[in-house]
Amino acid sequence: MIGNLIKQRRLELGMTQEELAHKLGYKSKSSINKIELGQHGISQKQINDFAAALECSPLLFIENVLHEEHTSDIVLDYAKKLYEMTPEMRDNVMQYIDFLTQRGSET
Repeated sequence: MIGNLIKQRRLELGMTQEELAHKLGYKSKSSINKIELGQHGISQKQINDFAAALECSPLLFIENVLHEEHTSDIVLDYAKKLYEMTPEMRDNVMQYIDFLTQRGSET
Protein backbone atom coordinates (compact mmCIF):
# COMPACT_ATOMS: atom_id res chain seq x y z
CA MET A 1 0.00 0.00 0.00
CA ILE A 2 1.33 3.41 -0.96
CA GLY A 3 0.32 4.85 2.41
CA ASN A 4 2.69 2.45 4.17
CA LEU A 5 5.55 3.50 1.91
CA ILE A 6 4.84 7.17 2.53
CA LYS A 7 4.87 6.61 6.28
CA GLN A 8 8.04 4.50 6.14
CA ARG A 9 9.91 7.08 4.06
CA ARG A 10 8.65 9.95 6.22
CA LEU A 11 9.89 8.20 9.35
CA GLU A 12 13.24 7.45 7.69
CA LEU A 13 13.64 11.18 7.18
CA GLY A 14 12.59 11.90 10.78
CA MET A 15 9.68 13.95 9.50
CA THR A 16 6.36 14.36 11.29
CA GLN A 17 3.00 14.15 9.57
CA GLU A 18 2.61 17.84 10.24
CA GLU A 19 5.92 18.66 8.52
CA LEU A 20 4.98 16.57 5.49
CA ALA A 21 1.55 18.19 5.34
CA HIS A 22 3.18 21.62 5.39
CA LYS A 23 5.62 20.67 2.59
CA LEU A 24 2.72 19.48 0.45
CA GLY A 25 0.42 22.42 1.18
CA TYR A 26 -2.14 20.54 3.27
CA LYS A 27 -3.85 22.51 6.04
CA SER A 28 -3.36 19.80 8.66
CA LYS A 29 -1.71 16.48 9.31
CA SER A 30 -5.06 14.66 9.23
CA SER A 31 -4.89 14.36 5.43
CA ILE A 32 -1.46 12.73 5.67
CA ASN A 33 -2.74 10.41 8.38
CA LYS A 34 -5.67 9.30 6.20
CA ILE A 35 -3.35 8.66 3.24
CA GLU A 36 -0.93 6.67 5.40
CA LEU A 37 -3.80 4.59 6.79
CA GLY A 38 -5.10 3.89 3.27
CA GLN A 39 -8.35 5.77 3.84
CA HIS A 40 -7.52 8.13 0.97
CA GLY A 41 -5.56 7.42 -2.19
CA ILE A 42 -3.34 9.81 -4.08
CA SER A 43 -3.44 10.89 -7.72
CA GLN A 44 -0.69 10.54 -10.29
CA LYS A 45 0.35 14.16 -9.76
CA GLN A 46 0.38 13.67 -6.00
CA ILE A 47 2.76 10.71 -6.41
CA ASN A 48 5.29 13.12 -7.88
CA ASP A 49 4.61 15.69 -5.17
CA PHE A 50 5.02 13.13 -2.38
CA ALA A 51 8.19 11.79 -3.98
CA ALA A 52 9.68 15.30 -4.09
CA ALA A 53 8.66 16.07 -0.51
CA LEU A 54 10.05 12.73 0.67
CA GLU A 55 13.24 13.09 -1.37
CA CYS A 56 12.77 9.87 -3.30
CA SER A 57 11.89 8.69 -6.77
CA PRO A 58 8.26 8.21 -7.81
CA LEU A 59 9.45 4.72 -8.78
CA LEU A 60 9.38 3.81 -5.09
CA PHE A 61 5.60 3.96 -5.30
CA ILE A 62 5.37 2.35 -8.75
CA GLU A 63 7.56 -0.57 -7.69
CA ASN A 64 5.22 -1.14 -4.75
CA VAL A 65 2.28 -1.48 -7.12
CA LEU A 66 4.19 -4.21 -8.95
CA HIS A 67 4.37 -6.28 -5.77
CA GLU A 68 0.83 -5.86 -4.43
CA GLU A 69 -1.15 -9.10 -4.70
CA HIS A 70 -4.56 -7.48 -5.24
CA THR A 71 -3.44 -5.20 -8.07
CA SER A 72 -5.29 -5.78 -11.34
CA ASP A 73 -3.45 -7.06 -14.41
CA ILE A 74 -3.93 -3.81 -16.32
CA VAL A 75 -2.45 -1.75 -13.47
CA LEU A 76 0.50 -4.14 -13.32
CA ASP A 77 1.04 -3.82 -17.08
CA TYR A 78 1.06 -0.03 -16.89
CA ALA A 79 3.29 0.02 -13.82
CA LYS A 80 5.82 -2.24 -15.56
CA LYS A 81 5.84 0.01 -18.62
CA LEU A 82 6.31 3.13 -16.48
CA TYR A 83 9.13 1.44 -14.58
CA GLU A 84 10.99 0.79 -17.84
CA MET A 85 10.73 4.40 -19.08
CA THR A 86 13.21 7.19 -18.69
CA PRO A 87 12.31 9.92 -16.19
CA GLU A 88 11.47 12.28 -19.07
CA MET A 89 9.14 9.74 -20.63
CA ARG A 90 7.41 9.15 -17.27
CA ASP A 91 6.92 12.90 -16.84
CA ASN A 92 5.33 13.11 -20.29
CA VAL A 93 3.01 10.19 -19.51
CA MET A 94 2.01 11.72 -16.17
CA GLN A 95 1.28 15.07 -17.83
CA TYR A 96 -0.85 13.35 -20.44
CA ILE A 97 -2.75 11.39 -17.79
CA ASP A 98 -3.35 14.63 -15.87
CA PHE A 99 -4.56 16.29 -19.09
CA LEU A 100 -6.99 13.45 -19.82
CA THR A 101 -8.21 13.37 -16.23
CA GLN A 102 -8.90 17.11 -16.23
CA ARG A 103 -10.56 16.95 -19.62
CA GLY A 104 -12.78 14.07 -18.47
CA SER A 105 -13.87 15.92 -15.36
CA GLU A 106 -14.97 18.92 -17.45
CA THR A 107 -17.56 16.95 -19.39
